Amino acid sequence: MKESIVSFFLSKIDINKFSDFIKRSVVLSIPYKIIVQRLIDWNFPYHVFLESTNICNLHCKICTRNIAPIKLGSMDFELFKKIVNEASVYGSRNFSLHLFGEPLLAPNIIPMIKYIKQKNNKNTVLITTNGVLLNNKISQEIIMNGVDKIIVSIHGANKEQYENMTGTDNLNNVEENIKNLINLKNKKNKPKIFLRMVSFKKNTTEIKKFYKRWSSYPVIIDIKEPHNFGGQIETGRSIDSLPKRYPCYHLWLAPGINWDGQVSICCCDTFKDAIIGNVNQNSLHKIWNGEKLKQYRDYHLRGKYDKIPVCKNCDVWTTYPDIFFEYQKK
Repeated sequence: MKESIVSFFLSKIDINKFSDFIKRSVVLSIPYKIIVQRLIDWNFPYHVFLESTNICNLHCKICTRNIAPIKLGSMDFELFKKIVNEASVYGSRNFSLHLFGEPLLAPNIIPMIKYIKQKNNKNTVLITTNGVLLNNKISQEIIMNGVDKIIVSIHGANKEQYENMTGTDNLNNVEENIKNLINLKNKKNKPKIFLRMVSFKKNTTEIKKFYKRWSSYPVIIDIKEPHNFGGQIETGRSIDSLPKRYPCYHLWLAPGINWDGQVSICCCDTFKDAIIGNVNQNSLHKIWNGEKLKQYRDYHLRGKYDKIPVCKNCDVWTTYPDIFFEYQKK
């Protein structure tokens, strides 16, 4: 039952709109906290970000890759299977096959999708891609192998905006790839297709253009404000302007596993400042119950965010509503 609830929200619901709705309702925030806390699994996280590769083919200005060089690579398939095999012991789980790269560049991306579904057909697979490599063959494989949700980050309502954001002129190619995916999918339920545009300062003109461009297609339009990747990216949104801070859901629900096996507390730790273990050396179960993560959770509950460098100036915690009651933070 728990697995079904998590899978439903991650693969079918517009998380941003749902979160905003909960944040605006004091009444609904109470059952929300109760339900989400019951979804926390102390044995193994329900949602895992698996970095299939951190190699990318774009140069987006909102990406931390532009700040400093990072070691590039793709996850070894045997390591990948080890993680999925362990997950299968605890029931169905949700896997996002991306972190800081373009997942369709991963040499084993299709075998990875197949393996997740073979181990448990109730497992959920989510992919965020820039869509450049979403050709006919890849699209057919994604549909045939049951990917549950695909988010295509377009970042532009027109050619000029797209080029400014990504540093390339691939917009026409990406749009044709999306239309082809829609046609191939036809009336199938999977995957749910989300088209994402990151909008600085809620540029209403560009947002309207984006909606006008895609509103007639069977997709979910996802407009997001940029987040600052642990304070690494300048978004124009001041930390001081944010609401009263609360613990980040990632530490209880969704860690990130880098391509080299290092496990971080979240999906925004580009420079690996909050590593809690390595799945080459230990099971994810052991890391998930390790003293380091327990200490980080304690810091969050006590409001000592500055104790963790990647959390100190981060705004990613605003993505989801607070999952704890005030008495629990004391």
